Amino acid sequence: MLELLNVRNVEWALTTATEVVLLVFLVRRNLFRSYFVFSSYILIAVLQSIGMAATYAVWGFESHNAWVIFWLGQLVVEVARFAAIAELSRQVLSPFSGVWALARRILLAIAAIVLVYAALQSKLRWQYWPFHLDRGMGLAGAAVIIALLLFARYYGLPMSHLNRSLCIGFCLYSCFSVINDSLLENWLYGYANFWSFLGVLTFLASLLIWIDAARVSSVTVPARKLAVVSKEEYARLSSTLNARLRQLNERLDHVPHSGDHHS
Repeated sequence: MLELLNVRNVEWALTTATEVVLLVFLVRRNLFRSYFVFSSYILIAVLQSIGMAATYAVWGFESHNAWVIFWLGQLVVEVARFAAIAELSRQVLSPFSGVWALARRILLAIAAIVLVYAALQSKLRWQYWPFHLDRGMGLAGAAVIIALLLFARYYGLPMSHLNRSLCIGFCLYSCFSVINDSLLENWLYGYANFWSFLGVLTFLASLLIWIDAARVSSVTVPARKLAVVSKEEYARLSSTLNARLRQLNERLDHVPHSGDHHS
C-alpha cells in the first residue's frame, strides 16, 4: 500500500506541476481572458489535486470521507471540462449566430441526456452515480469534439492552432475515459490501478499538447496574420470558403422565430 501511495503521489505531483505550467503559459500569452473557462478548468484541476493530497493525509486513502470528497471534486472537474468544451465550441462557431444558437441547444440537450444516462445506469443508487456520470461526460465530450471537427472540416471553417490542439487534447482524454470506465466495469476491475496510471498518462499527453499550443499562441497572432492579406482578397476568400456555412447560418437564424408560421 505504501508503494502504491508513493506512485500516486508522484503522479499527482507531475500532473499538478504540468497544469501549473499550462496556466503560466495561458497568462503569459494573454490567453487567460479569451479562454477563461478553459483556464478555470485547469485551475480547478490543480485545486482538486491539492485538496485530495490534504484529504488523504488527514483521513487516509481508503476512508469513506476520502471517497466522497474525491467524487465531489471529480464532479466539479467534469462540469468544468464540459463547460470548457462548450467555450471551445463557442470560439469556433460564434461568428455564425444561427449555427451557434443551434449548437448551444445541442450542448444543453447533451448535458441533460448525460444526467438521464447516469441515473438509468446507476438504477437511481447514488453511490453508482459518480462512475456512470464520469463515463457519460467523457462520451458527451468526445461526441461534441468529433462533431465540431467534422463540421469545421466539411464547411471549411478556419480553426486556430490552439483551438485545434484543445480539440485533440479533449478528444484524446474523453475517449480514453470512456474506454477506461467501460473496461473497468465489465472485465478489468482487478487492474484498476494500472488503468488509473494510463489515465494519468493520457491526461498528461493532453496537457503537453495544450502547453505546446499555448506556448506559440497569443490573442494578437490572428491580427498580425490578417494584415498580410488585403481586405478585398480576404473578403473574396472568406465568401468562397464559407458560402455553404453562411447559407446554413441564415436559415438557422430564422428557426427560433419561425414557430408561429408553421401549419
